[in-house]
Amino acid sequence: MAGKAFIGLATAAVAATMAFAGCGGSEPTSFNDDVEHNFVSSCVDSAMQSATGPSESNAERICGCMYSELKQRMTFEEFKAADASLREGEQMSADLVATLQAAATACA
Repeated sequence: MAGKAFIGLATAAVAATMAFAGCGGSEPTSFNDDVEHNFVSSCVDSAMQSATGPSESNAERICGCMYSELKQRMTFEEFKAADASLREGEQMSADLVATLQAAATACA
């Protein structure tokens, strides 16, 4: 159950990461501190909006883990493509769902 909840959080975080990363500067071309900060912040914010979500410190731990797992499991280009698709409201591919599930399972 927690894995499914964090797939949703990761999805929201991926979709917000690139939008925030581009604020005040050029769009990132690789995983970097700004991308990580934006991902984790978006993920934690989403987790804290849920009445049954984890504590903030636990959300930070899990969201940080999710970022690390996604960074290991996908290229930055795949991350950007997932972001673009999610922001445009497109359905997630089976590969993206599997990647998010594997990351959520590793971090649960």
